[in-house]
Amino acid sequence: MKTRRIIALLGFAVVAVVVLAACGSKSKREVPANAIAVVGNEVVLRSQYDTLMAQSKAQYAQAKKAFPALGSTGYESIRDGIVSYLVQSAAIDQEAANMGIKVTDAEINSSLQQVIQQKFKGNKVKYQAELRKEHLTEQQLKDGLRENLISQRVQTQLIQNVKVSKSEIQKYYDEHKTNYKVGESRAVSHILVKTKAQAESIYRQLKAGTDFAKLAKKYSTDSTNTSGGSLGVQEKASLVPAFANALFALKTGALSQPVHTQFGWHVIRADGPIKPAHTQTLSEASATIEQTLLSPKQQQAVTNWVAQARKFATDNTSYAAGFEPPKSTTSTAATTTTS
Repeated sequence: MKTRRIIALLGFAVVAVVVLAACGSKSKREVPANAIAVVGNEVVLRSQYDTLMAQSKAQYAQAKKAFPALGSTGYESIRDGIVSYLVQSAAIDQEAANMGIKVTDAEINSSLQQVIQQKFKGNKVKYQAELRKEHLTEQQLKDGLRENLISQRVQTQLIQNVKVSKSEIQKYYDEHKTNYKVGESRAVSHILVKTKAQAESIYRQLKAGTDFAKLAKKYSTDSTNTSGGSLGVQEKASLVPAFANALFALKTGALSQPVHTQFGWHVIRADGPIKPAHTQTLSEASATIEQTLLSPKQQQAVTNWVAQARKFATDNTSYAAGFEPPKSTTSTAATTTTS
C-alpha cells in the first residue's frame, strides 16, 4: 500500500511489517463478531480493518489505478499487510505497557497542536484539508501520534542502559589501530565571505582588535558563524591547498591575509600549535570508539525488543475466519504503519 503522504509530512518513521506465520495463538481464544483478531488482551476491531482498507482503495482511486480484485494475490497482500499492522500494533502496545510506558490523551493533544503549528503554521483549515486529501480522520492521526510517542519512549528506555565496556574499547582499538593515524594537524578558525574587499575589511578590523567570534557571527557565510568561526582541529591533508598552506605557515594566534579558495575568501586564524603526524592514543580515540560501538548495540537492543513483540503477536493472537496470516512468513511491507 502507498504510504500516506501526511504521515511522511508529519515526520513519522515508517517501518516494514513482516507478515506473521500462520500459527496463531497457542491457546485459541474466541474472537468477537465485530473483530478480526484478539491479541493478548486487546481486541482488534473489524472497523479498524475496514477503515484502512477503505483508505487503501481511496489511494488507488486517487492514483487512477484499479484496486486488486477480491481474492487476487494483490488483494490478499493488501489484506495481510493491514492485518499484520493492526496485530503488531496491538502487541507493541502491550509490550510497551509491560515496560511501564503510557501515553496520555493530554500528551497526544499537545503533540497534535505542535503538528498543526509546525506543519501548517497553525492554520486548521489547511490541516483539515490535508486530512481529507489523504483520507484520514483526526482520530487516526492521533493514533499515529500515540504510536510515535510510544515508539520514542520505548527506544529511549531500551537504549539508556546500553553501555560499552573499557575492554570492548581496548579490543576495538587494538584491532583497528591503523584507523587512528592522524596527519599533521592544527586547530583553526576562519571567517568566510564572498568578496576580497569584504575579507580585507574584516582583516583590518581584526588587526584593530575587534573580536573574531563577533565578526564571524556577523559575516561568515558558512555554519561556523554559530561557533565563533571555529573549524576545530583539521588535518593538513584534508584542507584545500591554498587554505592549508596559509594556515600551516602562521604562528600560533596569528591571522592570515585574505586567502582565496573555491569556497570564497577566508581570513584564517591559527588557534593552536602544529601537531605532527601520529597515531592517536587509546585515550584520544576512546570517545570515538565508544560511539562507534554504542550505536549498533543500541540498535540491537531495539531489534531484539521488536522481535520479542513480534513473537508475542505470533504466540498470542487468535484470528477471525478469513483473516489468518499466510502459511509462511514473508517480508511484505505494510507502509500504513507509523510506529
